[in-house]
Amino acid sequence: ARGNASAESYVLAYKFDVFAVSPMARKYVYVNAQNGEIVTSLNRIQDADVAATGTASYSCNNPVDITANDNNGFYELKESGRGNGITTYTAENTNSYLPLIVVSTDNHFDADPVATAAHYGTEQFYDYLLHEHSRNSIDDAGFSLKSWVHFRNGYNNAFWNGSFMTYGDGDGSFFTPLTCLDVTGHEITHGLTEYTANLIYSYES
Repeated sequence: ARGNASAESYVLAYKFDVFAVSPMARKYVYVNAQNGEIVTSLNRIQDADVAATGTASYSCNNPVDITANDNNGFYELKESGRGNGITTYTAENTNSYLPLIVVSTDNHFDADPVATAAHYGTEQFYDYLLHEHSRNSIDDAGFSLKSWVHFRNGYNNAFWNGSFMTYGDGDGSFFTPLTCLDVTGHEITHGLTEYTANLIYSYES
């Protein structure tokens, strides 16, 4: 028995070792042998925030210092130390918001400078709010800051949609990827004004 479990709570169950590549997960899943319901699942991947570095587009201070997540030997542009977390995903030049976290085989992110720049800029903005204004993310309650980079193909824009940030790569002529510090700060500030002054996005903010 474990904890306060009673004998009546025990059921005959099948134990499955489930591994998924995207989103990355590995769990023991226990399925009730009589009715097929999931009894419980146990995460087999042990992860933790780790210090990392990266090459960020537009930065004159490369390599930049960032925080990443050690996911069983794979490193992700994800962290839980700032508020309720900062995560950087890639849309892989589609218009889909799939949960594809940007990954690296080591704790130096140099394969995708655009993603690294978005992650770095978001961390810097969070730190600015905390250290200069004693504010825990944009809502002062640790709002989870999520970004999607490489949105669409040749997309000349970046935006806050009420929940997260999205960055296009530009068409290479009018704009290049829109993840420099002033753009990331601009987009997150739309979220900040939404949670402070409640200004209308298109007109007042």
